[in-house]
Amino acid sequence: MKKFFLLLVLANYSFADELTYICEGLSHFELVGASGAKEEQQSREYKFENLTLIDLNNIECEKSKTTMTCKSNLLNIRSLNLDLKTLKITDSISGNKGFGHYIENFEGQCQIK
Repeated sequence: MKKFFLLLVLANYSFADELTYICEGLSHFELVGASGAKEEQQSREYKFENLTLIDLNNIECEKSKTTMTCKSNLLNIRSLNLDLKTLKITDSISGNKGFGHYIENFEGQCQIK
């Protein structure tokens, strides 16, 4: 029985570093120099493995007791903050695409998938 309990605890611990959050919130997208910005309600999925945000460019994150923060300057500038107590997220990205420079911000409320 002790071996089974130990295996169960180890299995739970090994998956503790893989989390997916489903977040509902407001996205604000702006193409710099174009007229107007676009705002819309969105649902986004954020997957983390071993303190890395899994995305086009996997981004290493830092975690404190209350916050997870992910920042990158590779290909675009990105800053993501997740409050681990309230599960509120802010995600800001700016960069260049074929059509010009863009800025996108997302704020929402998350739940663990």
